[in-house]
Amino acid sequence: MNRQAAPIAVPPSPYADQIFAAQMAALRRNFPVALAGSLLTVGLIVVVLHGNFSLRELLAWFAANALVTLTRAVLVVRYDRASRQMMSLRRWERSIRWCTALAGALWGLPYAYWLFHAPFEQQMFLIIGLLTLGTGAIYAYCIHLPLLYAFEVPYFVPSFVALCLLPGTIAHALGLAGVLYLAVTFAFAHRMYRTQLDSLRIRFENTDLLQRLAIEKEAAERSNLAKSQFLASASHDLRQPVHALSLYVGVLREQQLNAKSRQLVDHIGRATAAMGSLFDGLLNISRLDAGVIKPRRRHFPIDSLLDQIQREYAPQAAARRLILRLHCSGAPAVYSDPVLLDRVLRNLVDNAIRHTRQGGVLIACRHRGTTLRVEVWDTGVGIAPEEHESIFLEFRQLSNPERDRNKGLGLGLAIVRRTADLLGHPLELRSRPGRGSVFAITLPVGEAAAVAPLPFTADADTGTGDDKQRLQGQLIFIVEDDADNLQGLRLLLETWGYRVMVGGSGDEILQATADAGKPALILCDFRLRDHETGIEVIDRLHEEYADDTIPAMLISGDTDPSRLIEASARAWPLLHKPVDSVHLRHVITELLAPAARERNGNTV
Repeated sequence: MNRQAAPIAVPPSPYADQIFAAQMAALRRNFPVALAGSLLTVGLIVVVLHGNFSLRELLAWFAANALVTLTRAVLVVRYDRASRQMMSLRRWERSIRWCTALAGALWGLPYAYWLFHAPFEQQMFLIIGLLTLGTGAIYAYCIHLPLLYAFEVPYFVPSFVALCLLPGTIAHALGLAGVLYLAVTFAFAHRMYRTQLDSLRIRFENTDLLQRLAIEKEAAERSNLAKSQFLASASHDLRQPVHALSLYVGVLREQQLNAKSRQLVDHIGRATAAMGSLFDGLLNISRLDAGVIKPRRRHFPIDSLLDQIQREYAPQAAARRLILRLHCSGAPAVYSDPVLLDRVLRNLVDNAIRHTRQGGVLIACRHRGTTLRVEVWDTGVGIAPEEHESIFLEFRQLSNPERDRNKGLGLGLAIVRRTADLLGHPLELRSRPGRGSVFAITLPVGEAAAVAPLPFTADADTGTGDDKQRLQGQLIFIVEDDADNLQGLRLLLETWGYRVMVGGSGDEILQATADAGKPALILCDFRLRDHETGIEVIDRLHEEYADDTIPAMLISGDTDPSRLIEASARAWPLLHKPVDSVHLRHVITELLAPAARERNGNTV
């Protein structure tokens, strides 16, 4: 047996109430002009017809219109209170619709009577007035069709019927023309209504879309903040054991070991250094986000910088059977921050070598007027056009689905983009999949007369032998709340010949060093227990010994931008875990050597 399919229910518009409220608001704005025009037209008709019809009847009609107009005006005044609730607004709509229908009948029925009895001249006047007022009502009420029909039907139909009943061809033609006019008018009004309704719906959809976008944006910002907080927290927690491992490796390197043990220590050291380089990528992103890096621009020779990079990366390229070439002879000096620019170019060269399987990498310079364009070419896998922006995002790696740490962490190009933006140097990318890529950075040409040598020094330079002898027996305070890190630092510094006093907080170090005398150096972790910071501890120790010139150093595993800003406000060195033992010894020597030389009568 055939079953008739049930009709599909069309769900109501989710913006129905909002659209209805907007319709009523538009009517409220249109009513004052419509009511005033209607009342003025009533007066004009009374003046024109009073010679042919009873003045008493005309005045009674005027009074009735005035009463209905007053009632509608009162309803208009009550709109503001009714619009506060949807039920009240719908009751207001019904009331205004009934009053409008009454107004239409109060016009249409007398008009039909007058058309039957008025002379031809006044009939023409009445017809013109009828069409004029009726057309005006279309524009006033078409925003809400029920209200328009409530007025137009009783307003027009009696008059058109009267014209059709009058004798004569002209009257019949006018009646039929009136019916046609009414049909066209309603069709036009319906189209206007649909247009306005669609406009309202689109407006509310756009408003809703903007609100949802705002919510999504806020959620994305919260997610990004949570990601940053998680990374900062996870980075801090992971750096602690890696830092301890680095310290113990430093202690082992100072011991007398056989060849096999020395080889094992070297392997452990390289693995620890690899982990440290990954953490450094996170740190550089955090420092750029925090705004603690301030460019120090100067005029310097770019060829010296590129020669140094080419020499350092040539063995890495050769190990992958690649050729690393440099074509930059005769390049002019540039004006930039050499340290930050060095970081950018190293990341670009390292990235090119990592993603090139065969062929080579070329570093080239192009001098164009007041700018110098430094380009890094490779014959690697290339980058699809749709990926040209995404590769500069954090942790984005196109050809490393297995997350091979030898291919990096996916932070190099993110650091390049942010550092280039910080320096104000345009960064460009050209690439063809399967053919290779070209990264180019444009630098301002410097002044030859103002060129100064590059400021780079090797971290491995740990001071002269005389400095090391003078530093023997110096007292260093260590404040660290992680037991493994504290023990590793103590063993490493004692191996280097320093006297060490340790504590896990400001109170502990003050208790432990009550009779120890003034330290030569304070080495303090940045984030301690109970929300205490290394800055607070150093300030307490400076106050305790009434000497704020005691050298101090902060060590931190925290990459939170707000904490980096706080730490950068002081002039003390800030090292980030894991700290390489060679670099740590170099910094300690630099901090202690001036005072040691002065005590030995050898001031510099």
